[in-house]
Amino acid sequence: MRILVYPHDLDMGGSQLNAIELAAAVTRLGHECMVYGRPGALCARIEELGLEFIEAPEPGRRPSLRVARDIRRLIRERGIDIVHGYEWPTGLEAALAVESEADAAAICTVMSMAVAPFLPTSMPLFVGTQQISAAEQARGRRAVDLLEPPVDLAYNAPLPPAEIAAFRSHWGLDERPIVVCVSRLVPDLKAEGIFTAIEATAELPGAPFQLLIVGDGASRQDMEDAARRAAARSGRASVVFTGELTDPRAAYAAADIVLGMGGSALRALAFEKPLIVQGEQGFFRPLSAETVDTFLWQGWYGIGDGHGRAVDHLIAALQPLLADRALRRERGVFGREVVERFSLEATAGRMVACYRDLWADRDAQKRRRLSATASALRFARYRVLRRLDGLRGRRRTDDFNAVPVASADSTARGARTASPASGPIVYFAGAAWDHVAGTDRQIVAELSEHREVIWIDPPQSPFRGRGRPASRASNPQGNITRLRGVPVPSNHRPVLRTIADRWCVRELRQHCARHGIHPSAVVCASSSPSLALTRDLPGVKVYYATDDFVEAGALWGVSQRYLASAREANLRAADLVLAVTPELGRRLQRTGRASLWLPNGADLDHAGAVVERAEDVRLSPPIAGVAGQFNARTDFSVLEAVQQSGVSLLLVGPRRFHMPEGEADFERLIGQPGVQWVDSVPKEELPAYLAWFDAGLTPYADTMFNRRSYPLKTVEYLAAGIPVVATDVAPTDGLDERFVRIAASAGEFAAATVDLLANDRDREAIQRSVAHAAWGARAEQLLAWIDEEGER
Repeated sequence: MRILVYPHDLDMGGSQLNAIELAAAVTRLGHECMVYGRPGALCARIEELGLEFIEAPEPGRRPSLRVARDIRRLIRERGIDIVHGYEWPTGLEAALAVESEADAAAICTVMSMAVAPFLPTSMPLFVGTQQISAAEQARGRRAVDLLEPPVDLAYNAPLPPAEIAAFRSHWGLDERPIVVCVSRLVPDLKAEGIFTAIEATAELPGAPFQLLIVGDGASRQDMEDAARRAAARSGRASVVFTGELTDPRAAYAAADIVLGMGGSALRALAFEKPLIVQGEQGFFRPLSAETVDTFLWQGWYGIGDGHGRAVDHLIAALQPLLADRALRRERGVFGREVVERFSLEATAGRMVACYRDLWADRDAQKRRRLSATASALRFARYRVLRRLDGLRGRRRTDDFNAVPVASADSTARGARTASPASGPIVYFAGAAWDHVAGTDRQIVAELSEHREVIWIDPPQSPFRGRGRPASRASNPQGNITRLRGVPVPSNHRPVLRTIADRWCVRELRQHCARHGIHPSAVVCASSSPSLALTRDLPGVKVYYATDDFVEAGALWGVSQRYLASAREANLRAADLVLAVTPELGRRLQRTGRASLWLPNGADLDHAGAVVERAEDVRLSPPIAGVAGQFNARTDFSVLEAVQQSGVSLLLVGPRRFHMPEGEADFERLIGQPGVQWVDSVPKEELPAYLAWFDAGLTPYADTMFNRRSYPLKTVEYLAAGIPVVATDVAPTDGLDERFVRIAASAGEFAAATVDLLANDRDREAIQRSVAHAAWGARAEQLLAWIDEEGER
């Protein structure tokens, strides 16, 4: 892909530096990135990273129609696929530029503390905190992804002692601990904390630290005046201003403590420095094991309660670190571990996955069209209010970066009717009982060993039924009652789907009333708003996301707007939120209370059974196999690479493609020599095919849907004693890396497969590695959480 990266300016600053470094990282992944904008100090960094710089015309008033027309010209002349604007002015200009371009799409990154209210809701966004992502999703914005400020961990790393000593000498720093703040020196947001730090140098007896301020801006003169007053009070100069440094790494490396927010705070962690996060209204909080979850939720920033003097809050955070060198070292090491999750390489990989999704969805983007009129009206209102604020002398210079998302979270639950702990569990499933025996069937079968379960089929079309029982209530398995609603044609359409959803809940209510049932829990593992529709029923309300249901809409042919609305309704009604991966759990977090991780498990007895091999397999060993569905989630390029390496491929499972390209890729693969496809087989017959596998393959395509999924097939391979090669897309948390090889490209995937097949395997050791992942253990964990929540 060709990506035009458009920072809001190219002067020193966190958002624009992130844009440039990410562009370089995406280029290293095989794509072509160009940086667009007005010349500034960061042009040197662009040149250093080997990126092409394209100068933009003078914009004048933003957003600029002149700039939008120039970007449109570049799209046509250079074949640009994606225009990526950083912050709202460039985001709007990118949106205007692609409006009439069928082969280009626009995306915007907002690293400010809130999203401009006039950005079109149909425009895909990256935002910098989970809290902002949650707020935007709750407001109905579907295409929003979390992009925490990335850090180049190779570039930002501890420096040699000689270089640090030279920096200290150059700036006249003495033997006292150094507190470093790297920031733009501008009014609003950042200035408050810096003025407070200057005051702290005079408040502590003996001036026990030096404050090194790196940066420049409109507030510098006022800050220097404040530093002189502080020196007069304490009798000792303790504040050093360096001005703007194009390369501030030596300042971070020389620090004993760093005071900062946003990207600056994260870069400090890369240097293994203890961090005090600053914000507004007296917010100063050190990073520690006790506070890290707060920052992962709300970002590297905060709002204080306004009680007491701000300088007292800062001194309380500083004093333990100033007094204890060992504590500084411990917090620094912890911070480096935290920042590993923000590595530039990992963030670039996620960004490329989002670009691919956006490119694949560009036709839908064009059909939706940007809400130009509504957006223009909202922008005009913003301009008028900003002009009025200026006339009243209240104009803020940092724009939306100075208007953060409200930090107050409400974790209180609504009133819940009490119910006996032993009552049945109602389970709204994502698939009908007689469809593929996936996560829902497996965990419900285990739950039924402990408690009665009422299984609710999702709404079904009368034209898709298979094996449907004669009555709407049946008992497919001991201690399980299956309920199904009246079939509704075209139930993928939002209006008919809503009717069908309500009908399913009506069937449940009638069943409970007839039998005097009081549920202990209602679990929604489907894409319907079942929890919202059953608020008045007793029991703990559990939202169990076994996939990203909204992103799955494109695969299912269901309205993503409907799916997003249903998800938000369920999240508002839920007492517990469970997710199959940590990544998905973070996406679903709507308050400061984190989602719980409940990964897929394995039927150890069934998968590990020793059986005779299936007689219809015609391949020569060694054989690498795939068991599961073949659809748009499958990366056929890695399977083709395995086939071309001379390894036999056994593909077991149904094919379901909505696009002709996927169908063509599958047909081409199964037509190759050494490849055999076996269509869907009953669950009880699957072990006979797994017995042929010398290696199991998990060929997930790199999409955000797959990145939020947990590969059930990987766990099932391991339960059968089969080692695995997987693409580096879906997480493999909790699995033994000795038996799971991860590959980043088709070539690596094939090489890992060949290498795995060349080694002997210890079937029993592989099976023991997933003993903890039995579905029984997953069900017991779910019950424990339900019972614990029910006792609150």
